[in-house]
Amino acid sequence: MRLLKYIVLLFSVLILVGCEPVKIEKIDKKKTEKEIKSDYDLGQAFNFINFEIKVNNIDSFLTIDKELSSDHGLDIIKVPVEIKNLSDEDSHLSMFYYKIYGSKNKEVSSKGSYYNDSLDYSPDLKPGESYTRYLYIPYDGDGNYVLEFNNFSSKIKIVLKVSK
Repeated sequence: MRLLKYIVLLFSVLILVGCEPVKIEKIDKKKTEKEIKSDYDLGQAFNFINFEIKVNNIDSFLTIDKELSSDHGLDIIKVPVEIKNLSDEDSHLSMFYYKIYGSKNKEVSSKGSYYNDSLDYSPDLKPGESYTRYLYIPYDGDGNYVLEFNNFSSKIKIVLKVSK
């Protein structure tokens, strides 16, 4: 019994000596915003797969007005994207080649299904043809939103600085 008391006492001392006080660091929002780097500026064209793409600055803020939808009343950001087909065949940019990250750096789903001019459901472009379509991004607060174009061999990030 006495041995058990010494073991418990020794174990308690080791725990207390080995523990450091928990440090709580404040998150510097400006620092985290700077860490996300854009590969291209807004309005600057880049080649991706067989397309020339140009993501432009925010067109407007909208609110989804579909009373029977769970998204009714959701604020969204409308972002114009210019696409040009550089290939020799009819083609369009598949929605599976890009992801959208909100201001909290979590992936968000585009709300393009509510709009006829959405990039998500774009028709084919003939060779050399181009159009401007829109991404409809759920607004989850001011900050940096990231568009990531990924064809599994390269990634291109575009950062949108959003302030409502």
